[in-house]
Amino acid sequence: MLKSLMTVSGFTLLSRITGFVRDMLTAQFIGASALGDAWVAAFRFPNLFRRVLGEGAFNSAFVPLYSGKLAEEGKEEAFNFSGRIMVLLSLLLSVICVVSYIFMEPITRALTSGFAEDKLALAVELSRITVSYLFFICLVAAVSGVLNSHEKFAAPAFSYVSLNLVFLVGLCAVAPFVEDPVYTLAWCLPIGGVIQLAIVLISAWRTGVRFKIQMPAFDRDTMKLALLMGPGLVSAGIQQLNLLVGQWVASYQNGGMSAIFYADRINQLPLGLIGIAFSVVLLPDITQKLRKKEVRQAKQSMETGMTMAMLIALPAMVGMMVIAEPIIFAIFKGGEFTANQSQVAGYALFAFAMGCPAYVMSKVLQPGYFAREDTKTPMKFTLVSAVVNSILCGVAFMVIGSGGNLALGCALATSVAGWVNVSLLLGGLRKDGFLQLSREFWKRLGKMLVAAILMGAVVWVGAYYLDPLLHSDSRLVRLPVLAAVGGAGVLVYFVFAHFTRAMTFGELKAGFKRS
Repeated sequence: MLKSLMTVSGFTLLSRITGFVRDMLTAQFIGASALGDAWVAAFRFPNLFRRVLGEGAFNSAFVPLYSGKLAEEGKEEAFNFSGRIMVLLSLLLSVICVVSYIFMEPITRALTSGFAEDKLALAVELSRITVSYLFFICLVAAVSGVLNSHEKFAAPAFSYVSLNLVFLVGLCAVAPFVEDPVYTLAWCLPIGGVIQLAIVLISAWRTGVRFKIQMPAFDRDTMKLALLMGPGLVSAGIQQLNLLVGQWVASYQNGGMSAIFYADRINQLPLGLIGIAFSVVLLPDITQKLRKKEVRQAKQSMETGMTMAMLIALPAMVGMMVIAEPIIFAIFKGGEFTANQSQVAGYALFAFAMGCPAYVMSKVLQPGYFAREDTKTPMKFTLVSAVVNSILCGVAFMVIGSGGNLALGCALATSVAGWVNVSLLLGGLRKDGFLQLSREFWKRLGKMLVAAILMGAVVWVGAYYLDPLLHSDSRLVRLPVLAAVGGAGVLVYFVFAHFTRAMTFGELKAGFKRS
């Protein structure tokens, strides 16, 4: 499992690095301004469908069914099933794209009610360009689910790197020479989607996957997929609603949406490296173990996932909280992105970081439900967390108002909602008897927290004495210093984790050998 995790995490790290370069250049050209808010709205729309329909509801239902057919009925039947579903998904996505294009103005107005008319008009125009990306990326997510079931993780993870490379070409080779670089960004998205889809389709062909393209029939398998997708669709939609509500409230503060966007980009790093990576690896793994009646091994996979996830999530939380503003300043400050905007986004990152372990744990725990074809229970828990998030965002608006840092209040609300969600997920699995965390797990968790706090103290001292360099006018100075502080923190953490016996170097090495 660890080797598969490192494959996904490695390419995810590369994707995040190229993504940060993309965001730095984007901030350089459009900043956290009205123009930046319009781009965030246009970029967010197709990605919302990707997370809800593609990586969310569809994969949570499709992967267990496909993995089950692969384990019980063989490749031929699995290929036939996937071919029917791919055609059906393509038809559905085509309808969504056309309808969204036609009604983009009221859709965008509903999602960004705080926008002035000129900002809204630009956001609508950009969204009509980016909307086609949802067709390609949802198909990418579907093909990736097939590849993951065959224990092929590299191509799906690398496809997101290719998207960022398209953006970098656009930002470096085109944007400096056009009057409105934001349109360059918009066109990069669908172009990148085509390349992403090509990458996973080629990988599927080389793996031996042969999609049997045939007209979809509403047979037993299709109906079962639809029934499983229903609660998953609601659950994934509500998860995105938590962030959307925050951005909607923050839209009443100029630059508020951009502040949340850039802070969340940093916050997504540990979630992508560990949370999503484990979710990708665990879902087919647990599903196939359960189909083979290897229940004890499936439960052990869950506890191993929890342990490894917290090994990374806890120091990530502490590190982002300790140097939130220097991280934002070092990476994004420059051009249209000012020091004041860095401070606003830094506060948002601090609040997001509080929920980092919760975001990661939820991604690890959800496969425990999805692998057993239970999509309803996570939906109920996510609904509760959405209500909590909405109430807290409303409180933030009433207390802070449009003149204060709404991004901070909304990010904090999202973190609290994340902890509510993960508490319910954990309690549900324990009630079902599927996850009974051992005493050893809780002992390790406590030691990890101690090691993370000690690491945080070291990082804070380092950032304090290197503050002039971290806030240098030159990004070429800031970034290496930030990397040095962060790298020192990682080294110190694992040394502390080794000596406190939270996770020794020998145990990590043995884990890779077993996998």
